[in-house]
Amino acid sequence: MKLFICVEDNGGTMFNRRRLSMDSAVREKILEASRGRRLLMSHYSRKQFDGMETGSVTEILADDDFLSKAQSGDACFLEGQDPAAVFGDVTELVLFRWNRRYPADQYFDKGLLKGLSLKRTEEFPGSSHETITMEVYGR
Repeated sequence: MKLFICVEDNGGTMFNRRRLSMDSAVREKILEASRGRRLLMSHYSRKQFDGMETGSVTEILADDDFLSKAQSGDACFLEGQDPAAVFGDVTELVLFRWNRRYPADQYFDKGLLKGLSLKRTEEFPGSSHETITMEVYGR
């Protein structure tokens, strides 16, 4: 399973049950990296992808309980969900770093990075952020 999570400088992911930010360049990277897979996410997250060309993503499944339905070859975009329950099945984690600080009350547990190694880092310009950093971790 492949997970995509967006974080601010302190690891924050959400504030008051809302995403901290969004960017069309991140969505394009998620779709590109999900080629040939099902891409699962919440209904809240799915709205970001409305009207986008999904390319060769097998299917985009919006379900608020998507993590319990995810299978080994799937890709999952998390906004506000706790990945701990499925982390044993994760083969690849992609963190998108906003390179900014935002107020947050939900955080990515950096302890989950134990057992993963950083495979590559890529910086790219976003539509709403000057530079976004993509970190790809694997087992």
